[in-house]
Formats: sequence, structure tokens, C-alpha cells
Amino acid sequence: MIIQNLSMALLICTAIFFASCGGKSDATGEVMPIEKVCGYEKWKTVAVEGYLAPNTMSCEKASRKSTSSIVWCFFKVYADKNLSGANISVQIPITSWTSAKNNQLENPPSRAEDLKIYDNDGNLIPPGNKIRVYGELPKSEKCEFGLVKRIDRLQ
Repeated sequence: MIIQNLSMALLICTAIFFASCGGKSDATGEVMPIEKVCGYEKWKTVAVEGYLAPNTMSCEKASRKSTSSIVWCFFKVYADKNLSGANISVQIPITSWTSAKNNQLENPPSRAEDLKIYDNDGNLIPPGNKIRVYGELPKSEKCEFGLVKRIDRLQ
């Protein structure tokens, strides 16, 4: 009886753990032009619209150990479709087997053409697609989003 209860408790805890990982985001915020977002209130969710520049990808590992895996990548989002002018750096987390794909990036590919980023609904965002990215500006002089809270595909 005790083993059966422990097994049931373990099963429930595992289900709660997996259900809490990833999924759709309900983040909302004012949409600001990229040119003006740096003046927005710190630590408050805000959104910008633009185009992701795959060739600006820069990824980071969980730690400095050579065995650590990549946990997120930074990208620039440009207001202009030609990927020039006003931009902001955004940090997108990597999907894992314990999380849904919503608002995340599959393991970074060696070629920018093979990049797979998913929107808030879990759909793959086609290359060159306009997006809306929700995030927060840090309480510092840096003008960048930490981990994105939500990515919506606009086109």
C-alpha cells in the first residue's frame, strides 16, 4: 500500500513538472517602435515588431564546462525588413525534451538557413517573417530583452 501511494505521488509530481514547462504565454504589453523602446520603463513587459536576423545569432551555455549544453541564443530584431537600422537584441531559450516548443528555438544549427524558432502557438516561424516579441528591459543602461516572454508571428 505504501509503495502504491509513493508511486502515485511520484506520478502526480512528474505530471505537474512536465505540465509547468513551456506552453503558451499570456504575456501582454504595449507595442513600441524599436527606435523608442530603450526609453521604456525597466522591468515592465513591452513588445516590439520587426524581423529576426539569423546571422546575428550568438549562443551561450549553461556554464563554462565543455559538457554544458546551450541554453539560449541572442538575436537582433530589426525594424526594417532589410535588417538594417534600429534594432534590439533578444534572448530566446532553447527547447528541451521537458518543455513545449512555444516561444523557443530548437538546438542552434550550424547554418542560419536551418534555424527553427517557434511562435506562441508552437508554430514554426518562416524565415523573413515579421514578428512581435515581448520582453523586459533590464535595470541597466543596456537596451536588450532578457529571455523573451512571447513571440507572435505577424505575417
